[in-house]
Amino acid sequence: MDFVGRTMMNLMSWNALPKSSDENLDPRNLKLDTGVQIADKKLTTNTWGAGFALSEDFRASFLREIAGLTPSDVFTGDTQSALLVRYLTPPEKISEGKWRVDMVANLVVFKGKDQSGNAISFNKTVFVRAIDTPPLPNNPSEQLLAAYNARKAGMEVYRIQDLDLGR
Repeated sequence: MDFVGRTMMNLMSWNALPKSSDENLDPRNLKLDTGVQIADKKLTTNTWGAGFALSEDFRASFLREIAGLTPSDVFTGDTQSALLVRYLTPPEKISEGKWRVDMVANLVVFKGKDQSGNAISFNKTVFVRAIDTPPLPNNPSEQLLAAYNARKAGMEVYRIQDLDLGR
């Protein structure tokens, strides 16, 4: 399920370096992401935007949890992470308009000059449901545009739990 993989990768891949397709760009001239404040912690702007793919009753608490996990040196460019999804099960229908997807992944954290990375197992069951996505109005705010982009697939994540391998 493309929505689940893309959403989880965007939520858990923390990088303050901006994306650029210009191979000749001098990385010293890049402006780092300053992040988005969540209580007394920060999220990367990309993670904040991906958070709009979460249901309203789940989003705030999950983003606070991710902000607590995000190392502060992500915002200096010294630490980065990438969620590497190894396997997603086909969606399993659990009721009308609701599905469960199991994900086997590694969260790889790159720190400082050590670019070999440290992999942490990140195996989860992600619960999604169908939603209506209203059309995007003219001249949307940054927040509205982020919410629309995260929800335009017509789905939202309403729960994430550890993968039960015995199921």
